[in-house]
Amino acid sequence: MKKKSIGKIILRVVIILLTAFVLFVLLTFVVHKVKSKKEFDLLKVKGYYNPVSVGDYSLNVTKFGNENGKHTIVGLAGLGMADYSLAARQMTACLEEDNLVVFVDRAGYGFSDDTENEMTLEYIVEDYRKALKNAGVEAPYILMPHSIGGAYANYWVSNYPEEIEAIVFVDGSQLDENAFSDRETYEIGTGDRILAFLAKMGFSRYVLRDYFYHYPDNYSDEEQYLGDALTLMTLDSIAPVSEDTKIAENAQAAFNGIVTNDIPKLYICASWGIETKEDLIECNKWINRQIEINHLDMKERHVEYEDDETLNKILETFEKARNDTIYPYAEKMGNCKVVCLAGDHMIYEQKPEECGAIVKQFIDELE
Repeated sequence: MKKKSIGKIILRVVIILLTAFVLFVLLTFVVHKVKSKKEFDLLKVKGYYNPVSVGDYSLNVTKFGNENGKHTIVGLAGLGMADYSLAARQMTACLEEDNLVVFVDRAGYGFSDDTENEMTLEYIVEDYRKALKNAGVEAPYILMPHSIGGAYANYWVSNYPEEIEAIVFVDGSQLDENAFSDRETYEIGTGDRILAFLAKMGFSRYVLRDYFYHYPDNYSDEEQYLGDALTLMTLDSIAPVSEDTKIAENAQAAFNGIVTNDIPKLYICASWGIETKEDLIECNKWINRQIEINHLDMKERHVEYEDDETLNKILETFEKARNDTIYPYAEKMGNCKVVCLAGDHMIYEQKPEECGAIVKQFIDELE
């Protein structure tokens, strides 16, 4: 009897735990759906929802600014940056009065549908071209890529130069024949699919800040809220994972396939653009503020440079990086002006007004 009683108690505990787990999962899913609906409605009102068919699925194409503007600027996001259309708006504010500014979300990003197709260089650019054409956005375009978006821009201009008026690289990935060779190669696995499924169920809300940081102080609570919403929509997708697995292959193929041309290009060099001690100290203060905002371990992440010897060594490192990679990269592309704007890789968030002013001047000079 005693053994039977213990068995019944264990069974009851197991049933209680399973019931609690099921209720937790259901509650997480319901809350996620309710919050997602609210986020979707606000994003739609703000103009961030415009799905366009590219064949078997749709990509989201958002348009801001002047439909009859002088130029059509097309933003290409960095890897996993589903919020580029929102976070970059502070940078593009000064451009939207006289130009049409368009953002195309790659497969699996934000409102764009997911796909199992491999995110090769060619595939991504063809998706871009089809989405713009089907959205009624006519070439030529001024491409405005951030980070790895620069690889896609290079493939685009090298293969379809007639479609490109100019390119503005917003701290584009520094490409060479060994770009991202230090990244460990992998293939999409069961773990990736489980994480995507859990994100669909709403569990991504619990770990959002582990993947993406808070915006800087110059962003509003609403911008943070909407940016987080676009990010959450992306965490449940497989296509961005495929893109990540192919980042080295795509970057190196883009570099090796560059066709030097006279199409005007501007490269805003931020993460390697620090040239003076004052710039370095200012940038470190900003980084430390981001550490504070995101409640990171201050002891391990806090940055302080006080002695001239350390400052000079760091500045020499940046100068060498520019001379060894950035300037040769710009020369290979052809007709590319490099402008240093000292800051973080997410320079369009850190210094949106300065970044926008540089882009505006470049565009104005095209005329």
